[in-house]
Amino acid sequence: MADANDYLQFIKYTLLQITIVPSLICDIFVFIHFIRYWKKEMTTAPQNHIIFCLLLVSFIQKISDVPFAIYYFRWNIVYQQTYNFCVIWDWFNYTAMTVSLQLVCWCSLERHLFIFHSQMMKTKGFLILFHYIPMIICLSYTPIFYLRYIFFPTSCTNTWDYTTIYCGGACYSYYDAVLGTFDWLFNYGLPTMIIIFANPLIICRILWQKINRQRPVQWSRQRRMIIQLSFIALLYLLFMAPQVIVGSMQTLWGVDFLYDVQADYFYYIVYFINQLLPFVIISSLPRTHKKLIQLMKHIKLFLRCGTQVHPFVTTVNASNRVTIIAVH
Repeated sequence: MADANDYLQFIKYTLLQITIVPSLICDIFVFIHFIRYWKKEMTTAPQNHIIFCLLLVSFIQKISDVPFAIYYFRWNIVYQQTYNFCVIWDWFNYTAMTVSLQLVCWCSLERHLFIFHSQMMKTKGFLILFHYIPMIICLSYTPIFYLRYIFFPTSCTNTWDYTTIYCGGACYSYYDAVLGTFDWLFNYGLPTMIIIFANPLIICRILWQKINRQRPVQWSRQRRMIIQLSFIALLYLLFMAPQVIVGSMQTLWGVDFLYDVQADYFYYIVYFINQLLPFVIISSLPRTHKKLIQLMKHIKLFLRCGTQVHPFVTTVNASNRVTIIAVH
């Protein structure tokens, strides 16, 4: 049994190890695109703000949280066996995952406003009320919530297990039924359900307007926004929904339903949201796939030229000086 668990841990380690570097390269490429076309992509396109925040949170998590998870999967023990490390690691992981999920949730609702009420969203007042304020709430609510209940628990005491991922998790998840249920249902379950229903509803509304010959949506202008959100939402539903659904059922009914599957697989596949997110975003950016192919060709050519060994020819001139010439 121990050998099977070690083999599973090694597979998890290998998959994360081989995917994190390409994902980080893709992150940097997308950041460069946003910076290069800042006015077009950010200043005049507020619908991209949440996408940029998602990418930023994902990037920070990849360079700070995921390396510690990779270390754990390789050595079956947390990087530092101290109370402070575990409490900070748990806080950051809970925060990053929940912030990302809630950003996608609000993005799914916000897209309805940008697509079907585009003129309204161009006014400053509505943009502040329905865009900037919700985005700020998504970015600030969960860090404060988890800071309060992970760093300063009131109904239990954090006891860390250094041989378990994230040191076993915060104590309120196990010993505070009310808070644990609220966390699963409100912070995870509700955003997941909104994502499930809000995104197909966009397509239904477009088809309804077309059938009833109402004011048509300018598909050519909104296509990128719809496709981009659809793939991001699908990514979160595929890799996070199983954990949320099983976790909510376990919390509500107090059963060990699919406990081993949840611990061994559902908690793990969430990492691939971060690994795949930049590829989903880059696929929806205009002409970036061609630029990425060109960049890969330049890198390949550079590596080939850098590792190529050239033969040399030695010549002697009239003044008896020896000259070495590389033959290409």
